[in-house]
Amino acid sequence: MHVIRIDHVSLNAGDRAASLAWYADVLGLRAGDPHDIPDAPVFLGPAGARLGLFADRAAGLRHVALTTTAPARAALVARLDRLGIAYRPERHRDSDSIYFADPDGTTLEVMVPRI
Repeated sequence: MHVIRIDHVSLNAGDRAASLAWYADVLGLRAGDPHDIPDAPVFLGPAGARLGLFADRAAGLRHVALTTTAPARAALVARLDRLGIAYRPERHRDSDSIYFADPDGTTLEVMVPRI
């Protein structure tokens, strides 16, 4: 698969407000679109190099998102189907994604930006 970049890493924050303040104070990363919806992420940092903070699960790594092209994602979907690896598609405001787990249970998102 042709990986363009790691687009973002999403974390579950035990206390999202405290985490947002910490990332702003320590790293200078500000929330692009802050809100209080637990299952919607708040993204910090510039597009293409962001941290997503969620607040709806126990604290820890939520997923790592890789950006690719539409043809590369289609080839990956075919490979996942061939290998019997379950995945779920999801359409976001600015990307089309698939989610699946690695052998250790870490969730990977492979996304194609919609322009």
